[in-house]
Amino acid sequence: MLLKNLTKVYISKPDRINNHGEYETTWVFVKEAYLNLQQDINELDRKSTGEINYDIVKARTDKQYYIKNGYGISLNDIRKDKKIVPDYRVLDHSIIGDSYLYRLEQYYGN
Repeated sequence: MLLKNLTKVYISKPDRINNHGEYETTWVFVKEAYLNLQQDINELDRKSTGEINYDIVKARTDKQYYIKNGYGISLNDIRKDKKIVPDYRVLDHSIIGDSYLYRLEQYYGN
């Protein structure tokens, strides 16, 4: 992939903590990656009401970064932040030829 089309992103993983019976999710920085972020709208991204879901973004790369489902993707530098809230959450990933495709959903912190 061309370097000019890639965006530097910061990957974090969720860490569930049991706080006296209530689970809290905190995010821990893992690594940096370069992904090609695109908003591909198709019929599968429609909600059940027929509206188009613009919260879905697809990220492509030709390097293997080992990003798992449920990981967070941030567009801003989060390496020094104490409380991390990612911009996107990885829904699923697949391999198409030599490239890796990650389907991301905007994350609102819940």
